[in-house]
Amino acid sequence: MKTDSEFKILFKKHAAELLALTGDRGARVLNVDSVEVRELRRAVDCVMKLEHEGQVYYRHLEFQAETRPDMAFRCFRYNTRLIVQLEAPVVTTVIYPFPPGPRGDLVFPVVVGGREVNRWRFDTVRLWKLDARWALETGEPGLMALIPFMRGGHDLPLITAAARRIEEKLPGSVMSEAEQVLLLFAGRYYTVEEVAQVAGGRDVMIQSSVWQAAEAEGLAKGLAEGEAKGVAKGLAEGEREVCSDLVRDLHPAIAGRVLPVIESCSDPAALKRWALLAAKGTDAELLKELGLG
Repeated sequence: MKTDSEFKILFKKHAAELLALTGDRGARVLNVDSVEVRELRRAVDCVMKLEHEGQVYYRHLEFQAETRPDMAFRCFRYNTRLIVQLEAPVVTTVIYPFPPGPRGDLVFPVVVGGREVNRWRFDTVRLWKLDARWALETGEPGLMALIPFMRGGHDLPLITAAARRIEEKLPGSVMSEAEQVLLLFAGRYYTVEEVAQVAGGRDVMIQSSVWQAAEAEGLAKGLAEGEAKGVAKGLAEGEREVCSDLVRDLHPAIAGRVLPVIESCSDPAALKRWALLAAKGTDAELLKELGLG
């Protein structure tokens, strides 16, 4: 289940509240947006412009549903280009909602002649390790929307309590986007009917703006109908994007031959295997793996 769009909504509307996750509590939010990395012609998930004790810096946030062997390289590539583009310090943080989370991919080492001469690391937020009741007690809508991913957050009464608190904090005739996101995340663990009871009825939930946006991306449809094909397609698209980026960056000499094969592949497992080889292997090894050698 892809949830990037919902995370972007939370960080756009509730950035100050979510600084509790990134360790920027004392900072002031100046701006929040998705930024296109011009050199890569690709937009990163979210970039917050912050000010703390007179210093302006940026917090670059990426949402990642699963651990990737090439995640440190991807973050390093984004981070260095953002620093040059924004001309200010940039701190990259990856938000992992599910275990097992990051293991060996926290650091991107630079190795020359078998000796590590430099290393770069990124920060992580492991949502499943955070206490769902802590988020509820904060009373912050942005944090409460993440409860389904937190420890103890699969409890439907707790999710219902969070929905009621969000309604108290953000009253109105239309369901707030924070509550919509909470219910969409809860849909990972409960049926549409169960989540609809929390929302006050199926029609209310399905007519919400966040649900409709998710449906447009094939997300809500997958929740409602259990369409495994839609999930597999989304996974393949993500793997294909990463694999293509690695080939362009690390294997430019053979990119013209390799990219058409990658673009025509719809097998997430194969694309993930190729991405790992692209990150660590030689041109010859990659060509052989793809049957082009």
